[in-house]
Amino acid sequence: MFPRSCRILLASPLILTLAACQDPDWANRAALQIGAPRAEAAAIRQRQTARFDGVPETRLLVEATQVLQDLGFTIEESAARHGVLAGAKDRDAVETPQVVGQVALTVALLVLGVRYDPIWDTDQIIRATLTTQPMGQRDSVLRVSFERIVTNNKGGTRVEQLTEAEFSTGFFDRVRAGLARQA
Repeated sequence: MFPRSCRILLASPLILTLAACQDPDWANRAALQIGAPRAEAAAIRQRQTARFDGVPETRLLVEATQVLQDLGFTIEESAARHGVLAGAKDRDAVETPQVVGQVALTVALLVLGVRYDPIWDTDQIIRATLTTQPMGQRDSVLRVSFERIVTNNKGGTRVEQLTEAEFSTGFFDRVRAGLARQA
């Protein structure tokens, strides 16, 4: 009928299909892992949130807007009724050590006969997003998050969340100082 090698070749798709059925939930598990929040998401959210006692939501939102503008942010979106505000600022991202390292690597590889195209960061956009939430009549909660979008000399981009405590605590300190001046 068919030679042995042809029978094996014809049977391979069936065998591979049956082997794939060994773990029918692999896609579900993969989706849960890919879409899962970061392990430290709760700690990051806690660092990004501050409670302001005796400060109404509208006053807190006005002061937070002023602090963002003092820091050089341009307000891009505002929905004061919902306590949401977004701003951004452009900054130069060129760092001399990164450029020098890339050029040195290019020269070293050129000596070895390997072509290397150096890549370094050129521009960045820093985005800030604020949300406020009233907590009763006189108290409010403010959450601020920062991210940066970095563009390199080849036009590639990457997004980095700025979750270190210094970003949010520095912002909250400025908001508290502004509220204290107004009191």
